[in-house]
Amino acid sequence: MPVDYARKGLVLGRLNVLYAFHLFKTGNKDGAVRALAAGLRFSQDVGNGGSLFATLIAKDLLVNHLRAVTGAIHLEQLSANQRSQLQAAVIRAEGGLDWPMAAKRDLEALRKDYAENPQTSAALTRIISSYVGALNDDSKLPVLKQAVEGAPQELANVIPNARRVLEQKEDLNNTLQQTRALVQ
Repeated sequence: MPVDYARKGLVLGRLNVLYAFHLFKTGNKDGAVRALAAGLRFSQDVGNGGSLFATLIAKDLLVNHLRAVTGAIHLEQLSANQRSQLQAAVIRAEGGLDWPMAAKRDLEALRKDYAENPQTSAALTRIISSYVGALNDDSKLPVLKQAVEGAPQELANVIPNARRVLEQKEDLNNTLQQTRALVQ
């Protein structure tokens, strides 16, 4: 899957956080708030429709922007309108990222490599279904583990660690909840 756009998005998103800090430092709070709100939207766009790699980058960008929002709330005297803009942007960001779809895209991309082997292809089908299920409900991790362990080793070796993906997903959700509680 192409990932160059995600790498470039990471750079642009990080620059946006620095830009927001610059705007706060120069006294342009309205501009800084707009930059943070736009950065939250941009961060989600980096992950939308992309690979798991792009989704992880989008998560990183969202967390960086949410931390900047938290810093702005603590350090700046924001008007009610500015706080309201940040609150609306954080609420929109709660739509989150589509982790299961990103994982499914990446795993489906493996099909071409295993199309000639019916056993491996069937194992991949079971893994994809289990992986998506586990990302939607972590109690299904044992089913995924069993599917990966039952797959040929060459396939099992390229399956991303779902537990680590779930940890990233949980980290984003926690940061979103903390930031939302702060901007209310």
